[in-house]
Amino acid sequence: MIKLIGSALVIMATSAIGFQLARAYRERPRELQLLIEALRILRADIEYMATPLPQALANVTTRLAKPLNVLLGTTAEALARSDVTVGEALAAGIEACRPQAHLLESDYEALALFGRTLGTSDLLHQSQQFEATIVQLESIQKEAEEAKRRYERMWQYIGVLTGLFIVILLY
Repeated sequence: MIKLIGSALVIMATSAIGFQLARAYRERPRELQLLIEALRILRADIEYMATPLPQALANVTTRLAKPLNVLLGTTAEALARSDVTVGEALAAGIEACRPQAHLLESDYEALALFGRTLGTSDLLHQSQQFEATIVQLESIQKEAEEAKRRYERMWQYIGVLTGLFIVILLY
């Protein structure tokens, strides 16, 4: 009886680990899509409503779910309270968001590059930077969807099968 309970616990634990790893593959494309939508809203706020960047970031933050609202909210707070560049404020937002998000380093690098160029040029060039970043993030999102399709199920199966393997080894 104890062996049966122990076996069930081992299988449940390894399955939970596998499902947690698979969750990262499931969440990343969703977070990238939210980020793309946020950049589109931010672009419209800045271009058509002539909203200052800290206020536009705060407006977009209220429309976003976690963890991206932490990213843009921290960026807006950093811009509003001190004399920092947009790139430095966005870097602070990225660091605040990093533990909660399922984004990869390449995703953050695209955002950091965008942050270094935002607010340093005229409206036309800024609009081109928004578009270039959105296109880059859409490309990254397609790759993330492909990785999700390939690896999400795999990690779920690996978790369950690892538990079964351990149970077989113990018997």
